[in-house]
Amino acid sequence: MTFNLPKKANNLHTKCILGIITVCMALSLIGLTYADEPIKVTTSSALHNVQFDGDWTFRTEWKESSYDNFLFDDDRQLVLRTAHQDGFFYVMINYLMDFTYHHIADRAIVCFDGYDTSSMADESDWCYAVSRESGNGHTLQGGSPIAQTSHFNLVKNHPDFVAHGGTSDESDRYVLTPHAAYEFRIPIEQIGFQDEYGFFIQVSDGNDVKTYPKEFSGKFPQKIPSPAKWGKLISPDRSISDLSKSISSK
Repeated sequence: MTFNLPKKANNLHTKCILGIITVCMALSLIGLTYADEPIKVTTSSALHNVQFDGDWTFRTEWKESSYDNFLFDDDRQLVLRTAHQDGFFYVMINYLMDFTYHHIADRAIVCFDGYDTSSMADESDWCYAVSRESGNGHTLQGGSPIAQTSHFNLVKNHPDFVAHGGTSDESDRYVLTPHAAYEFRIPIEQIGFQDEYGFFIQVSDGNDVKTYPKEFSGKFPQKIPSPAKWGKLISPDRSISDLSKSISSK
């Protein structure tokens, strides 16, 4: 047996169903977590002009690079600029809200993985670190059996590796108040030429640590997480692997 509802009742019935669906959708979204978006690295022709001093030295210095902006729950903000040119990765981490200086405790780490999804750092995993107000960067390579070091060893720097932590101010594109910034030039040949990498950054402001992916942010000390949990850095135009081909053909 079927019943024909009056028009008003029918409309009310429809609204109730739509309301229930909306509530159910909202409840289902509460438990969802969204992974950080991959970093899309671009090729550049102007980054040979970068002055490695931990400062946005002139207004167009990092203009020809990819832009990623990270806003955290405490309203702190990181701007990441990345590009590759002539066989190097160029990376700038601009910590817009770090207005105080903590000797040694202010520092940045940039990590690359050959994307073998290994749960423990191995020889294909590389991290590059520098402290604020320092031009003496350090290189870490996976493969250590020691868990306390996140399975990384301190190794000799590549002769063409450059890193500098400093203070960016009046020429900065985002914030003119003096704040922490870190610049890196990393030889791609050391990591390997490919178009997708595991990627991780960690920036410390005293005992406060911010990361990409964001889920590993917290209070100092924070270990480098398993490479299997890092985010991604990708070359959408496949220009990094093309660079490898052009080098091998010479």
